Amino acid sequence: MKLSIAMIVKNEEKYIENTLKPLKKLQEYIESEIVIVDTGSTDNTVEIAKKYTNKIYFHKWNNNFGDMRNISINYCSGDWILVVDADEVLYDVKELAKLIKNKKSNKYNAGIIKIINFNRDVENSINNGAISPLIRIFKRGTINYLGSIHEQPQFKYPLINTNIRFIHYGYDNRDCKLMEYKFKRNLSLLMKETKKDPDNIYIIYQISASYSMHKDSKEALKYIEMAYAKCKKEIGKYIYVLDKYCSLLYGLKEYRLLLEKVEEGLQCENFIDFYFYKGEACYNLGKYEEAIEGYNEYLNCYEKLKNNSMIYNATLSITKRGLKNNVLYNLALSYYNNNSYDKALNIIFKIEDKNILKEKVRIILKIIVQGKVWNKVSSLDELIDKYNYENILFYIHKEVLLEDLIKLSENLSEGNLKEIVSIVKYFKENDGLDKELIQKVKKITNENKIPYAIYIYYILKYDINEIENLIVYGKNKIENILIYLCANYYDFNSIMLKGLEKFKSMELATISIRTIMEKVLLLSGNLPKEDNEEIFLNYVANKYYCIIKTYNSNLIENNIWMLTDEDRFILQLKKALQYKYEDTMSYIKSIKDIINLEKSYTKYIEILTENLEEPVNKDIKALIPSLIESIKGLLNKEKYQEAYDTVEEALSLVKFDFDLMMLKFNLLIKFNYKEEAIECLKEIILYGEARRVNKVIEEYF
Repeated sequence: MKLSIAMIVKNEEKYIENTLKPLKKLQEYIESEIVIVDTGSTDNTVEIAKKYTNKIYFHKWNNNFGDMRNISINYCSGDWILVVDADEVLYDVKELAKLIKNKKSNKYNAGIIKIINFNRDVENSINNGAISPLIRIFKRGTINYLGSIHEQPQFKYPLINTNIRFIHYGYDNRDCKLMEYKFKRNLSLLMKETKKDPDNIYIIYQISASYSMHKDSKEALKYIEMAYAKCKKEIGKYIYVLDKYCSLLYGLKEYRLLLEKVEEGLQCENFIDFYFYKGEACYNLGKYEEAIEGYNEYLNCYEKLKNNSMIYNATLSITKRGLKNNVLYNLALSYYNNNSYDKALNIIFKIEDKNILKEKVRIILKIIVQGKVWNKVSSLDELIDKYNYENILFYIHKEVLLEDLIKLSENLSEGNLKEIVSIVKYFKENDGLDKELIQKVKKITNENKIPYAIYIYYILKYDINEIENLIVYGKNKIENILIYLCANYYDFNSIMLKGLEKFKSMELATISIRTIMEKVLLLSGNLPKEDNEEIFLNYVANKYYCIIKTYNSNLIENNIWMLTDEDRFILQLKKALQYKYEDTMSYIKSIKDIINLEKSYTKYIEILTENLEEPVNKDIKALIPSLIESIKGLLNKEKYQEAYDTVEEALSLVKFDFDLMMLKFNLLIKFNYKEEAIECLKEIILYGEARRVNKVIEEYF
């Protein structure tokens, strides 16, 4: 028996050699020929093809796949014809040869082969890739193709259902350019077809499939609903329409309608994908008993597919067999939600992929603790690594009672889980860690190079100064962790507030740490109301100081867009604050202009417009220059206390004046009143003219 392999190609240099190699190898086992019809290649397709066959023919592309298929078939001389696309690779070479040589095959007119979509790698594709059963092998003279796109063979029964597999690379969605080209090409041809035959259910279905592959779910749903409306009275004949309908409903999380449609499908076909949808719909609707039923039926079908003992409707493509691990996990959760803890654990440990078990180790531990299945806990230790360590730590610290920690500890030997349980148990028993355990926690953090939030809580509760060592993990990362801790542990706010008292120097690194602590307190939402304004203004002053010290003036003045949103917000707020004692109306307007720029701080900005004082009398302001000259005279005579008292008296009248504040600042420095000097500088930064403030920061520090 001779086999002809019929291909139509155009610009297929990317895949065609991989396609032709196993087809050429087929000639070692059976007489065969490769027939290629090229429809206008401009790349190296033809040159590559010539290495494998001399039967290459050229025909102009006419936008009709059916016509081109028929042209390629007409060149074939074999008893049997195999239709292959240039992006498909034969996996079962010897099996195909045996099929053709087997005399029993003669009683069939055509055969169904399995097209498996490429998924990550060949092995994974064979085991888990989507399967499309297609009529691709037939006796010469028994088939004619119709349709300009997604052409359909008009065949004669009987059919043989084979286990011959091809891997399909053409819809490898990592190739965006190829995907977009095929979408536009296919959709254009399909729309032309539907104009000719608007009631053609298969064409409408393919339009939906094209939109679905293009990630346009709304358009896909619209067309599948059109197809369904036309065929629902005889849905068994068009079961593939219902399958696509279910797929789209699942993607859109329309679980109630999905359950309705999948039950309709299961009345026609015991199909693995339908059982998947049933399990998922019931699980997400909280119908756990029905979910268990659906998932178990899925697993039965999976085993039959694995053993090649499952016959199913040739119009249905299997797309969900690669989701076995997802099914096992959700099945386990369904048992868990039904309080069947042992069954849940037995199912979840059937997941063969250890990486998935590592991702889910927290829920596994939760099942063990809630079900009191202590004998299973030792199996978890090998699943815990430095990446999921924090999930376990969070759960044990936040949710596991002390009595359960004792049980866990009793059933664990040395390892990561024992380590976590021991540390958390000690903390809960003593409301803190001792020096030895703090060193252990720091060592774990340093070795793993990951700042675990709960351990940071323990460390900073023991010694707030450790924040200086934690900054090495990144300012943003530490900020987010501290915000979480302040929001979730009220005592941590007190720790941070007290900690601010320990970071008082004017060194940039120290002030940067202060800004982190102040920001954390502000954004956590748990700051005492009476501290709101003070902490916020301190944060603005300190943050502004850091900006000026960190960036050059040209960047700030001419390329402000390069700064972070928060830095830009601070610069604009600073501009508004400098009007406070100069022009009340301009101050209020400027504050209102920026109130929505950084919404995290809205409630704090609003405070700044409350309880405004009356502007200073102009006559009093006019006296300030001469008063300053008098103070300078006192300074020249080294009458420092008298000068200071005069400055304070003047400030009580005018509230704020840049030159007076600078005199006060310098006197406080001279008196070695460091904390008072820092408070004075804060006001200078907040309310002084930006240009003069920047000069002070640059020259003094």
